[in-house]
Amino acid sequence: MIKYILPLVLLMASCGSNSSDTNSSESLASEEQSVAVIEAGTIGDVSCKQNAAVTYSVYIPVSAVPDSVYPVVIFFSPDGKGQKPLKQYQAIADKWNFILVGSNSNKNGMEAAAGIEIGNQIVNDVKGRFNIDPARIYLSGFSGGARVAAGVALTRLDITGVIGCSAAPPKSLQPLAFIGIAGLGDMNYLELKKFIVAEEGKPGLHELLVFDGKHDWPPVPVMQNAMLMVSLYQPGTAMSGDLNQMADSLTQYVLSACDTLSKVSCLLEQNLVLGAIHAEKNLSSVGLLEARYDKLKNSSCVKSDEQKWKGIEKNEADLQKVLAESVLTRDTTWWRQNAESYFTAKSDGPEKYMRDRLRGYVSLLCYTYCNQAFNMNNQHAAEKLVKVYSIVDPENPEWAYMQAGLYARLGVREFVIPALDKAVELGFSDLMRLQSDPVFAAFASDAGFQQVIAKIQGK
Repeated sequence: MIKYILPLVLLMASCGSNSSDTNSSESLASEEQSVAVIEAGTIGDVSCKQNAAVTYSVYIPVSAVPDSVYPVVIFFSPDGKGQKPLKQYQAIADKWNFILVGSNSNKNGMEAAAGIEIGNQIVNDVKGRFNIDPARIYLSGFSGGARVAAGVALTRLDITGVIGCSAAPPKSLQPLAFIGIAGLGDMNYLELKKFIVAEEGKPGLHELLVFDGKHDWPPVPVMQNAMLMVSLYQPGTAMSGDLNQMADSLTQYVLSACDTLSKVSCLLEQNLVLGAIHAEKNLSSVGLLEARYDKLKNSSCVKSDEQKWKGIEKNEADLQKVLAESVLTRDTTWWRQNAESYFTAKSDGPEKYMRDRLRGYVSLLCYTYCNQAFNMNNQHAAEKLVKVYSIVDPENPEWAYMQAGLYARLGVREFVIPALDKAVELGFSDLMRLQSDPVFAAFASDAGFQQVIAKIQGK
């Protein structure tokens, strides 16, 4: 395999610096360069040169050669697992020659300013280590990581585009390209949709891509569409990539996706086509998309769908208010008797997606309020909220982890390990979080606790 040699250099805007100077595309090589070697087609871990506590994972596309420049997507995962999106989207990187980077140091629960500072350090370090196309530097993230990506982009001038998965930016990113992605059953779908609607008519590219799913990283084809769309929106002069080839492929992908989307909603089909048209601008393959759009824009199907989705989304907003109040005021008996009536749809389609989003919305409220109760040492409120959480979202490992934490705080030791076992059974895998959680410090030498750790390690 080709080995990609990465010289460590002295930067004018280096990792660890508070500066986000975007004009420092040139770097000054030190006389004594240390060299990191990462094989093309593999994932390696890197510590920032000026701040070794900040680390990230990097994937070099399989056909990379040292003398060429490449676009880069820097991912922020809410769990601090930088390799996760790299593994998921490795095939896209290989096909389109992207370098992929994933932060290991950004994680939900950090102060926003600290997360943005770490993000800036990583961007600066990446620019200094790799042969990056300065016109093709993109940021992406999922959920809380999407908020970090947007926050970093707002502090810099060298970012070309942002792909925000399952969370909207705090304010407009214009004139940058922004592609939002959300599952139709994602509780943050409405948040992203409202943001995109508010951006209509403003400079820049701002589109929403959707998929049949809930709160998760998007499927590979959807992320690939997003990466092609931001690539085709070039405010500067790109040194890498064939825009015509990317436009042709995007057109093919979109038309294929439309054949599937049309079975769900002709409105969603129209929106996907229109977004691709905006990205492709005057490139030759845009004509096929425009022909598809012309057939859709005045159809009775689109108009009917538009009214249906608006009505359902209005109902969703009203139900969110009712359920948000109920989390705090209703007891567990009420939730056992009524939860499914709010979360179960009578039919597939937009109604089902809305019910899925409501479940995710209330689940997130339970998580947030329960953490607040723990922080205020209000164990009585936490006990009720954990029970509601388990009723609302029984497949989510967080309620079981919080249940274990509640038992530990109450000194009911015999129930702690069974609750942690339940969390692991449901998918809990954050070993670092478990081992560093002070609530479980007294259990570190407990045989049952060690067995829980072993189960996580064996996943």
